[in-house]
Amino acid sequence: MSDKKEHIEIVSLPAYAQADNNFVASSLCELKESFFATNGKPHRHDFYTIYWIKKGHMEPTIDAVTYEVNQNTLYFLAPGQVHTMTFSEKVEGYMIAFQDAFMCLKDQAASLMGINSSLFFNNQFSTVITLQPEQERDFEMLVQLMKKEVKDQEPGFDTALHGLLRYFLVLASRIKGSSMIATPDQHASHNSSLFLQFKNLIEEKYTTLKNVSDYAGLMHVKPVLLNEISKQQSGITAGEHIRNRVILEAQRYLYNTDLSAKEIAYRLGFEDPHYFSRFFKKYTGQTPSEFKETGKLAI
Repeated sequence: MSDKKEHIEIVSLPAYAQADNNFVASSLCELKESFFATNGKPHRHDFYTIYWIKKGHMEPTIDAVTYEVNQNTLYFLAPGQVHTMTFSEKVEGYMIAFQDAFMCLKDQAASLMGINSSLFFNNQFSTVITLQPEQERDFEMLVQLMKKEVKDQEPGFDTALHGLLRYFLVLASRIKGSSMIATPDQHASHNSSLFLQFKNLIEEKYTTLKNVSDYAGLMHVKPVLLNEISKQQSGITAGEHIRNRVILEAQRYLYNTDLSAKEIAYRLGFEDPHYFSRFFKKYTGQTPSEFKETGKLAI
């Protein structure tokens, strides 16, 4: 029987948590054995993750790029990113994890300061923040309060966790120097909400819809407006976001599975594998087979 790798495992939050819920605040040593077993092989999360390495270090490989995360470091991971993790033997720290629904995508303030901020989504698809000793106290207090709320589950604990998480993300954004912390005016807030909707639609439909006009139609806006909002919010056009998402998924399959370029083309909605290969080379500078040999992302 063939050992060909054809799939990238998707891990859900309860697989790591001690209880079935949509929010986890835990020390690494308290997580289930499945946490360390899964991290040795390529997989995706369907939730947002923040690691705080306090002692020791870890080396995450995210979409084929390896990072060095040492002590006193925060590391942010968005859903869908294909990754593996290697931990030093005496690693200590925390994992905070939560679902989309927990941050409430309709909460514009939460979106701006949290999941739609550059902490989780940026050109490098990752954020690493080293904390200074004087900064650790506030983060430690917040994590301990989160752990207490998760454990006790007193009335209103979900509201308390929501507030603690938002404050955690605000503090991290301040250190990173995020430009999205300021309270937006109504127009900017509306545009941010539309952009978040667009990014979510891409995640749902990038294998079937590849034109800006398709997404604009679903959002009931004109393509030119969608492009303007995309440029304003991220610096690149809506078309580039769609194309980059398709390229990224192709790179993930090439790096993490044994699927051929033809098989990947069909999975990504291309009817003509030759067109897919030309498309991939045009935007990465490599053919799919060349990329597979080098094993490196064209960033």
